Amino acid sequence: MFDPGIEIGQILKNSDIVEIFKCGNMGGMRRSKATNTLLIISDYTKGIYHDKWIGGVLHYTGMGKNGDQSINWAQNATLATCKTNDVDVHLFEVINAGEYIYCGRIELVDEPYMDTQPGEDGIARKVWMFPIRPVPDNNVKKPDMFVFENMDDYMSNGKDVDLRYMDLLAKRKKSGKRTDEKTVIDPPVLLKPVVVVPPEIIGKHLKHKTYGEGIVSEIVDTTIVVSFYSVGEKKLSYDVCIKNKFIEFI
Repeated sequence: MFDPGIEIGQILKNSDIVEIFKCGNMGGMRRSKATNTLLIISDYTKGIYHDKWIGGVLHYTGMGKNGDQSINWAQNATLATCKTNDVDVHLFEVINAGEYIYCGRIELVDEPYMDTQPGEDGIARKVWMFPIRPVPDNNVKKPDMFVFENMDDYMSNGKDVDLRYMDLLAKRKKSGKRTDEKTVIDPPVLLKPVVVVPPEIIGKHLKHKTYGEGIVSEIVDTTIVVSFYSVGEKKLSYDVCIKNKFIEFI
């Protein structure tokens, strides 16, 4: 299995995820052949897919924004066969825009099933729902609005949660406020770790596993700007690079 070198509950940026997993920078299901992984991203800030936690299981909506989804298409097929295809599946949740909370590896705990949801175009369509659970289970903060004790709780109190949530998003948009504010969904309990980049590394030579040798030219918050001899300037997360030994100073 691929070891991303990150802790459960750790908050990453999208660029960090791309660097660690060697995957694309868009989409809710990202396949990486370089690390033999599939990233599942449950993003509650966009209002496109309607994922729900029921009895500790995340019912995750498959891939495809409009029209009926196919379980045999793209990464839907990868997730559906994850018990036998040896692909390592990892889950991230986005509760506040731009903050990707690592929830660990997941497993498919039941057979995928079909549900009805509106597409991005507002037209009702058939979608595939994948019941998945982190392994081992963990206590990473989940969005309270989408968490239900069991199926009875969901049937009694959650059937209109998508409509209520979309109404909240619409009201926020109309008022000009961010959709990721605390009044929409509670933020995660775990705080972002403080990262201090030592200023003396400016001007230092380093070697990156992918980009080769270069010189640190600038520090921007927790990001280092490196001028590589082979690929030019790149912005890297100092914390991620150090923890995963992507760079070494020479």
